Amino acid sequence: MSDDDVSSPKPNGSVSKPGDSVLKPNDSASKSSETISEVSSPYFIHHSDHLGLVLVSKPLNGDNFSGWKKAMIRALNSKNKLGFVNGSIKAPSEEADPNGYVIWSRCNDMVHS
Repeated sequence: MSDDDVSSPKPNGSVSKPGDSVLKPNDSASKSSETISEVSSPYFIHHSDHLGLVLVSKPLNGDNFSGWKKAMIRALNSKNKLGFVNGSIKAPSEEADPNGYVIWSRCNDMVHS
């Protein structure tokens, strides 16, 4: 992917939605839209993100919930995935936006695994 295919985040700071990032061939306006491949998108999955990734070094037990929770929130927020856990990133309609739903579902499953 060339630098021309990826643009900066939206100026208003809004979060992209699945399907916002589809680049159409020969559409210069679409080159200025946010893409899922951008690391700032909550839908971006880094090559080091995988199902066995340990985000918090100390496992949750009955005595460390408060510290574990703070560490988990920081870890998820730093990866721009906290919205999948707290519900602020809503699933698009599977019927109205099937491609967006697939993208959302993939990221949601990764976060909740």
